[in-house]
Amino acid sequence: MSEMEDKINYIKNMIRMMCCDGEIAHREKKFLARAAREIGAQVDDWNLLLKEVLAEGARLYPVSSRDKAIATLKSLIVMAKADKKVDDIEKEYILRFAKSIGVSNSEWGRIKSKIDIGTLFEPFKKEAEATKLKKTAAGITVLKENFDRIDDFTNVANQLAITTKIVGFDEFITGAGGKEDIVCFHAAEDKDESVLRCKELLARSGERTVAVLTRYQGHQVKYMLEEGLKKCIIEPVYTNDIDKLF
Repeated sequence: MSEMEDKINYIKNMIRMMCCDGEIAHREKKFLARAAREIGAQVDDWNLLLKEVLAEGARLYPVSSRDKAIATLKSLIVMAKADKKVDDIEKEYILRFAKSIGVSNSEWGRIKSKIDIGTLFEPFKKEAEATKLKKTAAGITVLKENFDRIDDFTNVANQLAITTKIVGFDEFITGAGGKEDIVCFHAAEDKDESVLRCKELLARSGERTVAVLTRYQGHQVKYMLEEGLKKCIIEPVYTNDIDKLF
């Protein structure tokens, strides 16, 4: 996803929020205009974009990094409050977006209490780090066991033009995969199984081993760190998560 696609998807989320209660308040339009100006979103035809968003229903529009996703979530909250009232349908859209980006209950409280308009748009002003990947970087070998969202993971890697190879654990241990590849495996439901898998991969791939976990498996991380694991990713996976692996 390009930097401009991120910005347009941000604007689409704002339009969806602005329109979801059936009314468009003056303060909402003012916030949308400011947001577009602040992030440098280039919209050639606002009427066409509005029709496109309305035609797609209550869709959520993704962005490529965690920082941008949190900024989008905070902006949705600001937009919902712009007309001095927050309807149930607006709350539902905000909570759906928060859930889609994996916001925990503890994070949710902090996010709501720390919205600074002065810094709200900063993640969209920064040059996309994902475009700076080294041309000499290795590919990624992805182990398929327990990896329910493997297609999402490889799609993100493909956005960065990174070669991915999907193999089974046993196949990899016996020799599949490039010697310089980063090796990503998914945690199992059972902590002991995850740790055993991690130990075997560390013995073969060392610091190139990366664990991927759902946020509900986060408690397993400390056990794998004790075995020598250096890197892990908590789903959902963004381009900057993969960028940091290289």
